[in-house]
Amino acid sequence: MRRTAPFPRFRSSEYFRIQSHLSNQPRSYFKIADWAAHAHNQRYWRAALGTGYKNHACYTGTTSRGRHFSSHSRASIDERSDFLNDFIRAQKPSTDTLRYFSSLDWTREILENDAYQMVPFYSRYCINETGENRFFARIVNTETTVPHILAFQLKDFKTPDSTISRVDNQTCPTTVDLTEPATPEVICLMALGDDLQAHPSIVHGGFQGVIFDEVMRLLILLHQHNICVPGPRDMHFTATMTISYSAAVVAPSNVIVRSRLVRREGRKWFARAEIVNSASKILTSAESMWITAKPVVRS
Repeated sequence: MRRTAPFPRFRSSEYFRIQSHLSNQPRSYFKIADWAAHAHNQRYWRAALGTGYKNHACYTGTTSRGRHFSSHSRASIDERSDFLNDFIRAQKPSTDTLRYFSSLDWTREILENDAYQMVPFYSRYCINETGENRFFARIVNTETTVPHILAFQLKDFKTPDSTISRVDNQTCPTTVDLTEPATPEVICLMALGDDLQAHPSIVHGGFQGVIFDEVMRLLILLHQHNICVPGPRDMHFTATMTISYSAAVVAPSNVIVRSRLVRREGRKWFARAEIVNSASKILTSAESMWITAKPVVRS
């Protein structure tokens, strides 16, 4: 590949200086060696701007000209442990979705069940400042993928204490069930469209894993919200997931996804979920372990 000359703005500049809100460290200096480094820098800052980083600035070392990238990034900096309060208050299900599930006898029973309260399905809402939830909020938010979702939380919602104790410097986890297996804590109604098919009329098995991941994510978020203390928002990540495919999940179709927390062990969350059809048959089930990320300590 033919090498081209550096960008004009860097021809008189030997050093590149970056200051970022993501670190309290002093400004650092990186020597720009060739065109590839310039191109990499351009891509990095375009990505930073697109994903919502705030107050990034880059300056040429020998001139007064500079480039400033600024966009709102509250979720990266200021989002707090009780962020779900504002989210639940602000987001309401669409009238079309309510009308759709109310028209079906077997899903209407969920809407009328006094043991549950409706909550917004978190992954359905794209957080524009950071791009969080983009996949479920945009890519599979069409009439032919997943046109309708409703989520419900058990009103008598209790989160267990961590079951880890330390004896002689050894970690000894103890398993404690939170609820009876027949009592799901989070229920999601989903309409699954034609474009989710892998084999004809069958939802792709990998996408069923995505469904489990997002439903159990909502479960963990609600439990964390139930016990959160003032401070920065905690982040949770899927560590393992085991899926058992018992019967085909048909597309198009309407399903219920039921989920519950099994136990907690320190920063580990253990959850179960299943996809159920209108005949109350369990089609697919999953068990997953989530990890709460360690807090970032900045010097």
